[in-house]
Amino acid sequence: MDLDAYPLPDTETIAEVVETGLQKGDVITIFANCDVEYEGRASGYLGVGERLIIAKPDGTLLVHRPTGNDPANWQPPGSSIFASVDDDGCTITARRSDPIERVNVHLRGTYHIVRYPAEDSVPLELSGTETEMHEYILDNPDEVEQGLRVLEHERETPYGTIDIFATDSEGLPVVIEVKRRQATLSHVDQLKRYMDQYRESNPNARGILVAPDASDRVRRTLRDNDLEFGQLEEFAVGRGDVTSTTFDDFL
Repeated sequence: MDLDAYPLPDTETIAEVVETGLQKGDVITIFANCDVEYEGRASGYLGVGERLIIAKPDGTLLVHRPTGNDPANWQPPGSSIFASVDDDGCTITARRSDPIERVNVHLRGTYHIVRYPAEDSVPLELSGTETEMHEYILDNPDEVEQGLRVLEHERETPYGTIDIFATDSEGLPVVIEVKRRQATLSHVDQLKRYMDQYRESNPNARGILVAPDASDRVRRTLRDNDLEFGQLEEFAVGRGDVTSTTFDDFL
């Protein structure tokens, strides 16, 4: 985009709109040429590109590329967001203290900035709950894997409650963890911790994480830990509508 062809807001105006909007509890959207730095549990840098930046009154900051439904960088609710001006332009910073981390969005050329006192309190109505997923698997175990035989639902063990306990076509024990949302690395960690304990007395046990979808990284991490993924696409509500992504998914 030719920046000289458009009357762009100056850096002082951008900072004022951000600061005033946040004080008033507005949602702020910015379309800009920017680069992004992350400092915290790791460090990262995203080079200059045209992106959509969204700052929400609850402290959420999202940086979206022109494609895809997941943000390239983000900070969760509860972060402190502010704008500052220096010789290089305007920088929007979102930081939090637990854990200590910070995202700096350096605006190199801003094409569009809007703040609006948006209101939305309507709850999301999902077409299927996790309980319905459990019931579906109990009635249709072959949808997870051919030859799967369910033995027990919500089986209590010394290590915790197994969502669904089954055997496969060869008679091996199968532990199934069910997630209503798109599978994340935190779900993998949960299943891995459980299976590490369970396999001490059941070394041949298989662990399957069942969810509407999972990223390539999540699937790869499952394989690396001798775990498996079972996809139930019929329980997806659009793509990303029920996704819960953590920072760990971007590491």
